[in-house]
Amino acid sequence: MNVIGKATLNWDRYAEYVSNESKLSAERKPGWYSSLKGKVPEEIDDQAWSCMKRTGWDEKTECVLCVPDQYKVEDVKKHQQYLTSMNLYWDLMFYNSDAAEIRSGELVVVVPSYVIEKVMEFENVDDISVNELRNRIGAADSGSHEVTQKYDLSRNQMKNKISATQEKINKKQAELEQLEKEKKEELERFRLELEKKYQSKMDLMNEKQEELKQQMEVLNRQMFLLNTEIYSIRCFMGETVDFIPLTTGAYSKVTDPLVVYQKIRYLDEELGKWISIYDVDGDDTALFEDMLKSRPDLRDMFVPGNKCISLVRVAHNKIRYCESKQIANTLKKYYVYHANKVGILVRDGENLWIGWTDQDRIDIPDGNVFYRPETKESSIEDSKGGQRTSTKEETASRYFIFSILQGLIHTGKLLHLPEGVQISKPNPYIVLSMADGWLEDDRYGTFSSIVERTSAPLQKGDMLLTTLSIKRDDAYSDKKYRAWDNDRGRGSCNRTYDASIPNRSIEPVNLIDREKIYEIIYKKYKLIVTEESSEGKFIDGTNGAKSYTITRHTQRTQEYLGLERNEIHITNDKLDGHSIKGMTPEEVYQLYKKRYYIQDVNEQVVQPAFSNNYDSSYYTVYDHTEYVREIRHNYISAQKSDTNFRGDGKDAYANMEVFPDEYLNLTFLNSVYLLYAIQNRNIGGWVRGGQVVSYADSIPYLNKALEYIREREKDEAELLEQYMDLYDDWQVDLSEWRLAHNYHRLTDTRAQKFAREFKKK
Repeated sequence: MNVIGKATLNWDRYAEYVSNESKLSAERKPGWYSSLKGKVPEEIDDQAWSCMKRTGWDEKTECVLCVPDQYKVEDVKKHQQYLTSMNLYWDLMFYNSDAAEIRSGELVVVVPSYVIEKVMEFENVDDISVNELRNRIGAADSGSHEVTQKYDLSRNQMKNKISATQEKINKKQAELEQLEKEKKEELERFRLELEKKYQSKMDLMNEKQEELKQQMEVLNRQMFLLNTEIYSIRCFMGETVDFIPLTTGAYSKVTDPLVVYQKIRYLDEELGKWISIYDVDGDDTALFEDMLKSRPDLRDMFVPGNKCISLVRVAHNKIRYCESKQIANTLKKYYVYHANKVGILVRDGENLWIGWTDQDRIDIPDGNVFYRPETKESSIEDSKGGQRTSTKEETASRYFIFSILQGLIHTGKLLHLPEGVQISKPNPYIVLSMADGWLEDDRYGTFSSIVERTSAPLQKGDMLLTTLSIKRDDAYSDKKYRAWDNDRGRGSCNRTYDASIPNRSIEPVNLIDREKIYEIIYKKYKLIVTEESSEGKFIDGTNGAKSYTITRHTQRTQEYLGLERNEIHITNDKLDGHSIKGMTPEEVYQLYKKRYYIQDVNEQVVQPAFSNNYDSSYYTVYDHTEYVREIRHNYISAQKSDTNFRGDGKDAYANMEVFPDEYLNLTFLNSVYLLYAIQNRNIGGWVRGGQVVSYADSIPYLNKALEYIREREKDEAELLEQYMDLYDDWQVDLSEWRLAHNYHRLTDTRAQKFAREFKKK
């Protein structure tokens, strides 16, 4: 349903209406909703019912008893407070003497007509042609000439043409159905003759019907263009967007060019980036407008030019909240008030305005505001030909924004530019920019490559940033309570059954186990196995049956069958309590052989079930032992939910293993690398929990890491300043120097060494 005007809500009347409806329901009397039957369209009736809560049924009047839904009342209150504070109005969607439908953001409610006051009711232009509308506003030469010249019609005239064409289609369809009926009645007697006779008629009728369908498609396209032209006129006249002043002051020079940024900026990404670059503190900021008023750095980020226009939206699709509670609250409230609306920021010197578009009319999923300012039928409709990939609705959305901006320039109320300047015509006063206000470079590569390069083997005490909530792999299974089960833990006692590590938490490595893997290699040879049966003594009570025994005999051959490998795992250089430090693989095997009674030669008699076939039997002969590799198991001290584990009421902890895609190693990262990743946006396939992380999703983790590393670098700077003068980006040199020397922490001695090597830089 289209917006028909603007309105304000009389809160006192609305509150009185809510109170009266509650009294009537308590007295078991029908209220306002019961009086709507037959007085409003069905869709308005349905919307009104969605705003109510059923309380019963009045058998006397056969009417439902209900009261206004309290949750809807609270939503109305919140939106009313916001609109009042910003001097904005409710969108008026429907109005008669009984009911009114109003909208703010995603909230749509139906209320009694007497509780609202119409501020502005748009003129009904259904009977006015496009040419006449353009003549009224003095824009007869702008717009789509194909529409204005070929189809100088009003909306109702176009509806009548569509209706007449549909009647013709229906008539032809009825004729086709009659012909089909006649064909079936005569088919049995004159099947061959009638098929030939009526086939020609069917072909003719189908041809006529197809022609009419094509005409219908043309008319529908023309109606779309007509509606587009009418709404673009409203955009040009300034009816669709209310611009609210945020800051006031001196204007720039009239001759200064206007920069129009064509990339939509998304608040969930940009605000997260902003808090990383700038020192953001203070109390909770509820509204984006308030932040723009109080923070010059934020204004310079979103409207970087002295005279410019930029567009914003809360999020691409699903909103991603920042780590900062301040910013998260702003995003939550803006999603309630504006949903997926596009916001337009207009700056001229010290003056800044903001306005929000109609989300039902303007939606640009790819984030490019407009490619070219045109509304020819071929450009709006053709979403497949040439290089055009947008739908006609997306193309129309760009045209509406173009009309809004052209209207701003035409009126000169906000922007001061030389007379006659148009966006559509090349001139020195309009600059279309595809930049987003941030400088990009590739000095350090992607963030993923930085993480890979700086992720040296961990040491005890290294700080990790968890990148997901870490629990046992069997956390949601009853198996975790089994005795001797210790998933992600050490030893056999079930210590980790109730342990967990929170997401975005900075934790030190508490313990590292080094597991060495050896392979014992045997040569395999064929083993011949035969059976020998022999009778024994008579068995009592079996009518003379005798017992018998089977004896297996083996014979070793020299037929070589290949190699067999058996792994042994040794943790922290301890084999059954004995140290293996300094031992060769052969010495390790000899100790293993001694401790576990291993033989150098072993026979393997293989007999498949229910078979006397022993062809797969073999024997092994020890050959040698090889060292394979070392696996590190990194543990964090994780808090257990059972605080009475030890019976003393104190918090209990268990060592819990973490894996590489569950944390970010902060040891050799620095603030320069993190700010570079935040500003450059090139995350480059960073994996978190087995999933590639998007830029918006990575922002909370980068900010958390940046907060910790900045504090660490303060201490490092104090150490270094005793021996050298610090320079720009010294943090990079320090990280790379520590990485090259495997220095996981900076000490006083190491600070002196670094200063000797870099103080002249």
